[in-house]
Amino acid sequence: MSRIFVAQYRRRADAQSTLDGVLEHLDDKVTVRAGFVVLPENAFASVDEGPLPTALRDQALERLAELARRRGSYLLTGSWAEEGGPGGGLHQVAHLLDPSGDVLAAVRRPVDDQGRTVTGDDFPVVDTEHGRVGVLLGPDFWLVEPPRIQCLAGAELLLVAGSTSGTAIDSQHAAVWGISTLNTVGVAIACGLDAPSAGGSGVAVPDGFLAWAGTQEAVVSAAWDLDHLRHLRQPDLRFQETLWFGLWARRPDLYTSLADGRSPSGVTVEAGS
Repeated sequence: MSRIFVAQYRRRADAQSTLDGVLEHLDDKVTVRAGFVVLPENAFASVDEGPLPTALRDQALERLAELARRRGSYLLTGSWAEEGGPGGGLHQVAHLLDPSGDVLAAVRRPVDDQGRTVTGDDFPVVDTEHGRVGVLLGPDFWLVEPPRIQCLAGAELLLVAGSTSGTAIDSQHAAVWGISTLNTVGVAIACGLDAPSAGGSGVAVPDGFLAWAGTQEAVVSAAWDLDHLRHLRQPDLRFQETLWFGLWARRPDLYTSLADGRSPSGVTVEAGS
């Protein structure tokens, strides 16, 4: 059994100070052989400040890779703004590092003219010794389809570099558990404490929250029991042991009807109905 560590913090006066402070805190809190470490969206600077300087971006990747190597963990770097990539312009980018410090997966999303991160249609899922893992940014996580798509691709744990809304943190707290329950998946979400995000980081499984940071600076952790998650997904048609198989089970024969806008009875389904 491994552990998941989720970092929640306020950014310091500048990106370099934030990086230094976060690495010092993680080095103190994250134990050897941690399974996963997760950082939030806008990990070191707001996207409003423009792209992270190249030298600082490279330093962040190298120092986080060194932490992954020292602790033998998979590490989601959180996201930061970079110039370039497909189509040019500003992008939010997050990397999943493996225990050797190499980039195992990356998520890249354009930033629009209003400074908002755009959703995408590529949702990486990778194999690790701690289970099959999906990587998401916040704008995708809060939609129904991306987590479901990753779970259909076999994801057993979702690592999310996210953010919350200060006016809806209780609802979003409930939604994290709801996403975990309806997909029978573990969720480790890191959210910052700088406006408009208001914290609410944690680790959830269908049984409930294993750890939750509330609205305070913290590195929270929880045991990750892959065998238990797989048990919840086992067929149990009489529901004698678990409830969740009924939520995890699928009827692929209905997908065509959903895709072409018709219900199984042939009635047209209007958008938003």
